[in-house]
Amino acid sequence: MKRTLILFFTLFCTSLLAEPVSGLYNGRVLVADQTAQSRSKGVDQALEQVLIKLTGNSKIMQLPGIQKAVSNTNNFIASVGYTKLPARSPADFSAGSADELSDQPGFSLQVSFSAQAIDQLIRWAQLPILPAGRPKLVFWIVRDDAETGRQFVTEQASPDFTQSFQQIMQDRAMPFHLPALDLEDQLSLSVNEAWSMREETIEVASQRYGADGWVLLRFFTTTSGQVRGSWTYKLGDQRGFDDVRGENAEVFVGLAVNELVDSISSQLTYVPQADTSKLVVQINQVDSFADYQAVLAQLKSLKLVRSSHVSAVEGDRLFVTVDIDGGVGLLISALERSGSLVNQTTEMARFSGNLEFDWMVE
Repeated sequence: MKRTLILFFTLFCTSLLAEPVSGLYNGRVLVADQTAQSRSKGVDQALEQVLIKLTGNSKIMQLPGIQKAVSNTNNFIASVGYTKLPARSPADFSAGSADELSDQPGFSLQVSFSAQAIDQLIRWAQLPILPAGRPKLVFWIVRDDAETGRQFVTEQASPDFTQSFQQIMQDRAMPFHLPALDLEDQLSLSVNEAWSMREETIEVASQRYGADGWVLLRFFTTTSGQVRGSWTYKLGDQRGFDDVRGENAEVFVGLAVNELVDSISSQLTYVPQADTSKLVVQINQVDSFADYQAVLAQLKSLKLVRSSHVSAVEGDRLFVTVDIDGGVGLLISALERSGSLVNQTTEMARFSGNLEFDWMVE
């Protein structure tokens, strides 16, 4: 089957430096053991990771039809491997996976997915794609502490927070840079200026890092222990802002960073338009020569069908290769409306461009 993807990028996207990222079709999660149950759950999580990386949408699995479409993950797997961990290391993996581990030694489950199968799913579901060439962002993170006051967040002062932040950014496959916070940074951007989200000052301070854009994330802890804050960013001509609150610092950083990356990604994604030039349509219950002629006439009568030819006949099954203008969905709708064909196409068959119908003529 031959497919042509028509890809388009906005002028905004092409104006960015765009740092290419790799491993977009690979997922990695922690599992407690190598049982079939742990493997199945881990593969599901890894597939979700990959879809989030590719689409830039942390809520991708909540979209209608996606859960059902990926219910059989074996259709997407290229390879699976394990690495035994000497000790639990949440810093090396996503927080969600690490929280589910017991005290027993764990394993890193690495799953590589078929790029062809995943891309077919994305085209079928009309999901947005976040290009592999992604902007690099410099992050300024400020914490307002009741005891120590406002301070820039550093790995030394806030290791748990920065490790969670870095892991989420890596899981999202989004390039980032944390400022040195040396004397030059301190002279360019004070902690109070950062907290006040002074765009012009942040812009100037960020220039030394040669990034495509900057992000300011600020937060504080209430007396009840809840963490509240907000983020803002500037990327080219695009800006974003939102308030976030979480029951603790770990929840806050997860919500804040994922919402932030979702917002940035929405400015960069595109929906691939599949110009499906050749499809194979299987027609069942073609019992006579009259049926044979009627099926071919039915296909040729459709305006979106440029050409068609019989590729095989097996018993009462007729296989016709069609060349169409438009997507798979348009052809399926047109055949269903004919009144003589009943759609029997499975979701996976549709992904690969193989359609199946029953010929129903009284």
